[in-house]
Amino acid sequence: MTEQTQNWEDLRLILAITQGRGLSGASRILGLHHATVLRRLNLFEARMGVVLFHRGARGYEPTDSGAELARMAQSIDQSVQDTYRRLAGQDLRLSGTVRLATSDFIAQSLLNPVLREFHNRHPSIEFEVAISPQMASLTKRDADVAFRAANAPPDNLVGSKIAELRYGIYGHAAFLAQHADTSDLQRLAWVGDDQSIAHVTTNTWRMREFPNARVPHRYDSLLGKFSAIKNQMGIGFLPHFLARTHPDLICLRSNPAQWTLDLWLLTHPDLQHMNRIKAFMKCSHEVLSQLNLSDIDEHSAPLLF
Repeated sequence: MTEQTQNWEDLRLILAITQGRGLSGASRILGLHHATVLRRLNLFEARMGVVLFHRGARGYEPTDSGAELARMAQSIDQSVQDTYRRLAGQDLRLSGTVRLATSDFIAQSLLNPVLREFHNRHPSIEFEVAISPQMASLTKRDADVAFRAANAPPDNLVGSKIAELRYGIYGHAAFLAQHADTSDLQRLAWVGDDQSIAHVTTNTWRMREFPNARVPHRYDSLLGKFSAIKNQMGIGFLPHFLARTHPDLICLRSNPAQWTLDLWLLTHPDLQHMNRIKAFMKCSHEVLSQLNLSDIDEHSAPLLF
């Protein structure tokens, strides 16, 4: 390893410990063992002759020297990412690889028909699909395209809304049969969202309207909620498009004007002119426009309220 490479790796180490607020967080960011991160930090501090972090109960807090190095590393990293992204945006081939970030619900319910059709049209383009409930950083090129459900996509990305998901409150018929009165939704157990997605419209509505409702099960995954509701663990919000795939789910209430979530295809401005990105967005629009994603239709579960 050259001295220049070692210097950059040292800076990356300081930045990772700062961002991860400790050795465990840095280990996840760098993909290194906890002991390796500690050993490298100790060696770097010894070589520099300065303490870079205060070790305490609240984690690793950077000293003034550590903070200065972290800012330097952040600036260098941002410059490198900007350069790579601009160069990637000049690639106009209808071949290569597209890195796509999405959620488990979209990957299972919506993405595969799009990828199948896209492969038929452009067999030279390959996809890498990363599935996570959290939004990937397109600025850092964790992905080229994000396929996400969001009412307020990040301002620094470009793209388009391709569909609107409308939600209802659903419960399994057998679960509801155990309760004499299902009109008072606050008296029923709920399947809710965990803190990572607690800001979504449906969750804020439930907390406002039914602040005392029992929520014994919370998920950061829509498919997790769907499975719990199917297994009679409580009632909860589901997109009509997803709920109507299970014949025993009953819609207790619907509010099309408020309970909606938009589906977006997003990319970074530096990548929007890549032909393979443009082709994928065009194909996605065409395939998904043929699906009824917004409403309850004649095949959906009955609406009780």
